[in-house]
Amino acid sequence: MLSGAVHALARPGVKFWLSSTALSRALIPRPEHSDAVHTAGTNPMRMLLLGSGASIGFGVLSHDLALAGHLGRQISAMIDRALDIDVVVDREMTSETAPAALSAQPVARYDAVVVALGLIEALTFTPVPTWRIELTALIDQITTAGSSNVQIFIVAVPPLPALMRYPAFIRLLAGKHARTLNDASRQLSDQFEHVTYLPFDAAGGGETDRFRSSATYSTWAGLLAEPISARLRYTGVRGEPAPATPVDEAARQSTLDALNILDSKPEERFDRITRTARDLVGTTSAAITLIDRERHWFKSRIGVDKEQMPRFSTLCDITIQGREHFAIEDATKDPRFADNPLVLDEPHLRFYAGYPIEAPNGVRVGTLSVFDPQPRGFSDADAALLRGLALMVQNELRSPSQNEPQ
Repeated sequence: MLSGAVHALARPGVKFWLSSTALSRALIPRPEHSDAVHTAGTNPMRMLLLGSGASIGFGVLSHDLALAGHLGRQISAMIDRALDIDVVVDREMTSETAPAALSAQPVARYDAVVVALGLIEALTFTPVPTWRIELTALIDQITTAGSSNVQIFIVAVPPLPALMRYPAFIRLLAGKHARTLNDASRQLSDQFEHVTYLPFDAAGGGETDRFRSSATYSTWAGLLAEPISARLRYTGVRGEPAPATPVDEAARQSTLDALNILDSKPEERFDRITRTARDLVGTTSAAITLIDRERHWFKSRIGVDKEQMPRFSTLCDITIQGREHFAIEDATKDPRFADNPLVLDEPHLRFYAGYPIEAPNGVRVGTLSVFDPQPRGFSDADAALLRGLALMVQNELRSPSQNEPQ
């Protein structure tokens, strides 16, 4: 009861300080947009970083240099798999507003969700019962919308001086409330087998609010990477590619149509990637293929005469069934494709390797592929290279087509 009265008296002072410093805080450099981070390698795991506070990236201009980038690289090295991290952060996000941000994400595709909330709740003295109810609702939302084995990590609210130089009365009262919220988070996490509480005892490091460095985020990531990796290993991360999954054709077609790229003119930004794929893998042909209803339409192509081809049971259709590369080193020796028209007739395809291309919403709409009339091997290094180039295509899809349809 006494703490509630103290919080009620302190709350106006905290709000006044926050409003009076809002402009200076708004000027602190940070990544301008929520984005994605990709680590090198193959067979990527999918992770969502959702929250506020340390996850925003104050002081750097890219999430690759912020907490997400360092966390991804450190976890990737520990589990020996590539990692794709979607970053959905907002300085004002709370346990109350997080569900709305989460609902816009393709939650079912994530292997893990890292939730970093609580700073605003600590500063505004959100009652612990409210925090517990809202955090439970968020966990339930992830569990319901997510995959059957999704792992959820709840990051503790760090000591307040680690994030900003707060006045003494805020450090005292809000810091104490943060520890209370953390106790509630820890107790709540213990109730769920798939939820892990992550202590986050970050230190300020003496850096200014405006110019926090990438080195600090590397240190902070080190506090989280090991327990996350240990949990992922414990729950069965062994490096196997994710199994093929059915494609929702209606959603896929709707997503492709919304990109407004079908039948657009050739663009150098895509052709450059196709050339690079052909040259680095060492094949005669390469293509960026978008799978449209009853046809395969080539946004970019090398060694392919036609602008499109009828859609049938092709290698590209198989590629978009999974999240990882798909490769056939000699199609004549694979009973699935030995009688395929592309194998029997022109272009007498023997070797094929493709990687699925995703739209910004995570729906797989096409492939980046390399192919050849001669059999050949396809190494892990080739697979990592093809994935990196496919990610470049995906990045280009975030920008509107620079040409009108033909």
